Amino acid sequence: ILFSHKIHAGENQIPCQYCHSYAAISAKPGIPSVQKCMGCHTQIAGKDELYVDGEVKINFYSEISKLREYWDKKTPMPWVRVHYLAEYVRFKHKPHIRRGFECKTCHGEVEKMHVVKRVHKLEMGWCITCHEQNAKDEKELTRLKDCLTCHY
Repeated sequence: ILFSHKIHAGENQIPCQYCHSYAAISAKPGIPSVQKCMGCHTQIAGKDELYVDGEVKINFYSEISKLREYWDKKTPMPWVRVHYLAEYVRFKHKPHIRRGFECKTCHGEVEKMHVVKRVHKLEMGWCITCHEQNAKDEKELTRLKDCLTCHY
């Protein structure tokens, strides 16, 4: 399914945590289930015409029809993962959300992207720089730079 964050998060202003509902409470942000999508798309079928935005061409009716097929078959949709961290890195969205960081801090302006792409190298140096720039004080900086904060 060609899913457009630009339409959902941008034009329709659906908050990130509506679809990624586990981000604030779990180690993983979660991806939306077919049931979550069908909460809206039982009523919204999309236009059966070609939507063109630059190089992106989407027939929303066709894409939503694919979603309905998963619903009818009672099978999960296959999602394409975009953001990967090394397996030895422990990252939780919850403390970052509590601290007030917006999703776009790490994920970029997904509300302007049809297809999400990585905009930052989510690697140690990038994270350390962010921790250094955002620590409240020296005590917090020491904790944030401790290897065990992010590594098993």
